Amino acid sequence: MDTKLVFKIITPEGFDFTEEVDEVVAPGSEGEFGVFPGHIPLITTLNNGVVSYRKGTLKKDIDITAGYVEVGPDRVYILADKAQIKE
Repeated sequence: MDTKLVFKIITPEGFDFTEEVDEVVAPGSEGEFGVFPGHIPLITTLNNGVVSYRKGTLKKDIDITAGYVEVGPDRVYILADKAQIKE
């Protein structure tokens, strides 16, 4: 089983973020969901909201507008209309 996830967000405007993380939480169109390494494959739409990720004890948030997510056992790829890292 994988121990990390490759987490990537890209937008048509050129935002490109990639990080190796332990957990991702996203605002799915059917409700918020979390992803850990080993997750079953999933493709779904995303609502406007905050995507959170955890790397060790560090937790960060990224604001996104609607988009899509592809999840696999070792990855979370998001294509969003817009994204911005929250400081």
